[in-house]
Amino acid sequence: MSTPAIPSGEIEIKDPAFKFIKERARILLLLDSAERAGVAPLTASRLHALAYLADVLSPVWGLKPFDGKILKIEGGPHYPDIQSQVDELVILGLVNVKNLHYVDRPDGGARIDGLYELSFTSIHLEPILRALGAGAQGDAIDPRDCRAHRFLIDLAGALATLPDDEIDKAATFDATYANEIIGESNIVDFSKQIEAEFPINRSVAVTERFQHFLPQDSSLTSGEKLYLYAAYLGKRMHG
Repeated sequence: MSTPAIPSGEIEIKDPAFKFIKERARILLLLDSAERAGVAPLTASRLHALAYLADVLSPVWGLKPFDGKILKIEGGPHYPDIQSQVDELVILGLVNVKNLHYVDRPDGGARIDGLYELSFTSIHLEPILRALGAGAQGDAIDPRDCRAHRFLIDLAGALATLPDDEIDKAATFDATYANEIIGESNIVDFSKQIEAEFPINRSVAVTERFQHFLPQDSSLTSGEKLYLYAAYLGKRMHG
């Protein structure tokens, strides 16, 4: 079963100012999806894991990843830009953080962590979320963002089926991130697939294989593939 084609009309994120805005929008939608799936607040590590899995699995929904490269490090995916922008959103009053602290890293240094969630007391949050596609399609600046939001809700819901203490670790068992050919301190790069007409990376390829276990003339929805992939990650964690 072929992967849905990427919509050709999507805007390329090349302008730095535009990418800056899209990064903040991405964080708000990730946190909103976590709220709807019942897994909020998110630790920093869980937020980064969710962001990575959204990138690598977005072709399952026929969507383009926000970012096609990430540095593979011990402890799981980490996006410096996301951490910087989520801190800015805290300052703007759109995101709350509690239990802020530093976590030591095995190779030296430390990583900031805390519990992040949307600030529903902000009068600006709801209209912003609606404009970003988290409300009715007619309220969105770009109606296509509603599809991306539904994808994130499905992804967060799929991860919520895992035991709570395994959600943060799930990304490290992802078929692309866990590829043994790519060692730590090397780049996990699936950006070439972003430009393909039918982008396939190792993770998406696994979701396509689920189809082979179904009766003939049966098919899986994009959402069902995500739930099965979450189950696959859970089994990989337990050997």
